[in-house]
Formats: sequence, structure tokens, C-alpha cells
Amino acid sequence: MKTIRGKITVFYIVCLGFIGIITILYYTNIHTLETKLQIVQRFDDLLEDILEIRRYEKNVTYYRDTESLNEIVFYIFKVEDTCRAFAREIHRVAGIEKCRALRSDLQEYKRTLQENMAVIKAGSGGVVAVEALRERGKPLVDFAQELIAKKRHRIQRTLARMRIIPLAFLGSFFVLVVVTFYLLTKDILQPISRLRSATLSASRGVFLPIPYAEKRKGEVSDLIAMFNKMVKEIETRQEQIIQSRKMASIGTFTSGIAHELNNPINNISLIVESLLDEEEMPAAERTRLYRDLMDQADRTSEIVRNLLEFSRTDHPEMEKIAVEEVVQRTARLIRNELRLRRIRYSAEIRGPLPPLRLDRNGFQQVLLNLFLNGIQAMEGGGELRVTLGTTERGEVRVDIEDTGKGIPAEHLDRIFDPFFTTKKEGEGTGLGLS
Repeated sequence: MKTIRGKITVFYIVCLGFIGIITILYYTNIHTLETKLQIVQRFDDLLEDILEIRRYEKNVTYYRDTESLNEIVFYIFKVEDTCRAFAREIHRVAGIEKCRALRSDLQEYKRTLQENMAVIKAGSGGVVAVEALRERGKPLVDFAQELIAKKRHRIQRTLARMRIIPLAFLGSFFVLVVVTFYLLTKDILQPISRLRSATLSASRGVFLPIPYAEKRKGEVSDLIAMFNKMVKEIETRQEQIIQSRKMASIGTFTSGIAHELNNPINNISLIVESLLDEEEMPAAERTRLYRDLMDQADRTSEIVRNLLEFSRTDHPEMEKIAVEEVVQRTARLIRNELRLRRIRYSAEIRGPLPPLRLDRNGFQQVLLNLFLNGIQAMEGGGELRVTLGTTERGEVRVDIEDTGKGIPAEHLDRIFDPFFTTKKEGEGTGLGLS
């Protein structure tokens, strides 16, 4: 039952088994019912034979009809033959004690009949024992009637059982269908639904593994395992592509970084030259130059540190940060790029901002991508504005605006799709906004 085909095959086999069982039960009950009806018919014949004996008995006792004696004898033999032929069925219905009583009553009836026959054949006008013969014949009729009643009662029970079988089968089949549907839902439909949702999310650029623990191996669990493996591979490749994108982003402002580094380095060189040439420089002047030297060194270290933080490949590290500080640091990274493209930069902070628990590098990457997109959209210069504030619900909001040409309306619903870009081939990967 590892495959879907196997599970469906087992379900059909079980259904066929149920149908086969109900068919066999019905056939068995119908055959049993036919047999019981035939036995009832024999018991009816037995009762008819006994009633015939009683009818001829009246002719003998009241009218002294000797010919009726022969008929009585004939039917007595017939009753005895029937009792011998169906002795097992009679024992099963009436019981051994009743059968013994029947044989005893039949012998007493025959003995009493013979005594009366002797009186009638003698023709001496003797008295016929009518009441004695009648008392001996009544138990025979009662036994046959009781036998038929019990057999018909058993037939009624068989019919009642046959009526219950379809209901029991229907209930069992309903339980089987419910259990099978539950198992199919748990093992097949629910995992496929999760897989469908994960696939739709993947089509929107959200690659999430499916949380699914299945002990039994099968097609669905294998499919989910392969999907999760694909998601893991995509995450790895996407991290590599994003890192490449970061390196490409660094390339767009490398010239600005070089310019930023050249300025403090040149200043350091000039200060060192002054210190070497002016050996008798006043102490206060020398101290001032040393401080300038340290400031320029700190400025150089800050530029390098910002660049290294941006290019890190570590996993996100959540920490409390000041949003305005990260915005200012990111703006310093593109300062020369802004100057070269004749773009004015302004930042406005509306009210005090609470510290947020964020990934500093990831947040800086977001800001840098938005800044660069704005800069690249203003080919002839313009203005890049950043506004920081809080919403009514206490959330921090960062608005980044530019005076560029904007995004065409037909592209607005796709700007966050991975690998979608309107730039020329080789100029963008389409991963900045996604």
C-alpha cells in the first residue's frame, strides 16, 4: 500500500469482498429459507395426513364403516413414513422428548384403534370406545400444529435476519467509506493540498518547505521530499545570486567609494608631511594635527567597515538598531554616486523613533537597493527624499521618493517577482526588490 494505485486497489478489493460476503450470505439464507419452506410443506402434509385419520376415525366410530378402517391404516403408515423420513428435522424443531411422546401417542392411538376395530368386525353390537380414541388422536394433531408453528417461527426469524443483513452491510460499508476517505484525505489529499499551496507560493517567489512528517514511504511523501529538496536548493542558489547582486551593487558605486577613500588618505599624507617637515612645530599645533590625523583614519575605517558590513554573507542576525542611523549610513555609501549624477539627497525624521529588532545588514541591503533604483531612474539629475516617522499603530514607516520617470503601470504587479527586470541584459538581475 505504498503507492496511490495500491491504496485504490486495496479499497476496491475490500469493496468487492464486502459485496461477495453479502452475496454469499444472501444466497445461503435464501437456500436455507427454501429448505425450511420445503420442510414446512412436509409438516403441512403430515398435519393433513393426521387430519385425514381423524376424519375417517369419525366414520368408523359413528357409522361403523369398515372401509374407512383401511383408509385410517393407510394414513397411519403414511404418517409413520413421514416421521421416519424427516426424523432429523422433527428432532431439531420439536426436540427428542416431543418426538418420543409422538411415537408413544401414535402407538396408543393404533392400539386403541385396533381394539375398536375388533369390536366393529365382531358385529356383536359391542360398545366402541369413541372418547378414548378421540383422546389418543388429539395429541397427534396438536403435535403437528405445534411443529408447523415452530418451523414458521424459525422462517420468520430467518426473514428478519435477511432484513437486517442489508442494513448491517450498509452501515459497515458507510464506515468503510468514511475510514477510507479519512485515510485518503490524511495520506493523499491533505499533502497534495499543501503541495499545491507551496507551489502557488513558489510561483509568487516565496519558497517555503512543506512541514510534512510521513513515516510510510509513498509517492506523495517522495514528491514532498523532492519539493523540499528543490526549495533548499533554490534557497542556496538564491543566496548566491543575492550575494552576486550585492557585489554588482557595490560595483555601481565603487568609484564613489574610491573617491571617499582617497580624500582621507590624501589628508593623512599631507598631515604626515607637515609633521615631518616642521620639526619645531608648537605642541598645540602638533596636537591639532594628530587629532586631524585620527579623524581621517576613523573616517577611512568607517568607509571600509560600511563596505564590509554590506558585503557580508552571514545569516541574518537580529539586533536592536536605530533606523535613522542605518538610513544615514546607507546614504553615506552612495554619497559620491549622488554627487556624480547631480542628485540632491534629503532626509526628514518626524518625531522620535523607537529602536527596532531587525537584521542590520538585510535592512541596509533593502535601503541600498531602493536608493540605487531611484538613482538609476533619474538620468538627468533630480531629488531623492527619505522620510521617517511612526504610524497611528506605533509602527515605524520609511518612505523613499525620487523624481525619476517612475514605474510603468503594466509592470506594477510584477515588481516584486524574482528575476523580473526592465533593465538591459547584464545590467540587472531582477532580485533587488524581491
